[in-house]
Amino acid sequence: MSRLIDCDARLSIKLELDNPGGSHKFRAASHIVERAIARGDMVPGQTTVIEKTGGNFGFGLLAACQKHGIEVALAIGPGFSQYKRDLLEGLGAELIGKAQLQAGATPREVIDYHLAHQHALGRHYYYTDQFNNPGNVDAHRRFTGVDLGRQLISAGHSRRLLFVGCAGTGASFTGVVRALRDLDFDVRAVMVEPEGCDTLAAQFVEHRLEGMCVGVTPPFLDWTLVNEVFKANLDDVLAAQRRFYCDQGFHVGNTTGACLAVAHQLREQATLEDRHIVTLGYDGGHWYPDLMQESRNAA
Repeated sequence: MSRLIDCDARLSIKLELDNPGGSHKFRAASHIVERAIARGDMVPGQTTVIEKTGGNFGFGLLAACQKHGIEVALAIGPGFSQYKRDLLEGLGAELIGKAQLQAGATPREVIDYHLAHQHALGRHYYYTDQFNNPGNVDAHRRFTGVDLGRQLISAGHSRRLLFVGCAGTGASFTGVVRALRDLDFDVRAVMVEPEGCDTLAAQFVEHRLEGMCVGVTPPFLDWTLVNEVFKANLDDVLAAQRRFYCDQGFHVGNTTGACLAVAHQLREQATLEDRHIVTLGYDGGHWYPDLMQESRNAA
């Protein structure tokens, strides 16, 4: 169970960066892996997990698979940082389709090729498919959201909540809000997205808030759970990251900074005074070293 920190009397954050793999994505990765092993779909020593990701899900898969002796093969698009690619490879992931990707293939095309030719390649692949695997939502409903609810109850916080979150696949947002409602919390949910993006209209722009608005409509986002949508810009994100580090000593990632920036805006609204605000610390800021220069410039 990751820690719940009370920033003040009105705002709490659950530090999912405490998880193995360094993010909330370990929840889904480990749940998907454990279920596949239990079904016999994944056999330690024989199966290789295959996925298209160079982000937190990749690190979560490594942490979940390596303890079972299961190899991990990742197709990572050129848009991901070289730092992450090098680190994933250094930690034991096989980066597949490098030549294909350099020639213009998409990560999905690389996955499809390897699945179609797995016997010729001498492999037995299991595609975790995070954007289509229902275990993704199930993990956050059964674990992340339940953990959060129990921690809020233990801390004596109000059952009237304002949950501030974001969506890549939409699995954590949907799973956490549903879990809190299962536990009889009165939840008002706010989704955060970068300036220039409109998730509902499937309009996306390039931005630095990695982990949200990833260029596709979030397949698991239940829009009936979303009460409001707020925008975040990079300056506000960097300021929120610095503020949280000064106050709590944790350097959180970009999506967390965005949610904290919006949470600070919302806490000033008189109409929300009776709701306790809660968000997730999705990952750590160490994944995004190039933003440090931007942060210094913003300061």
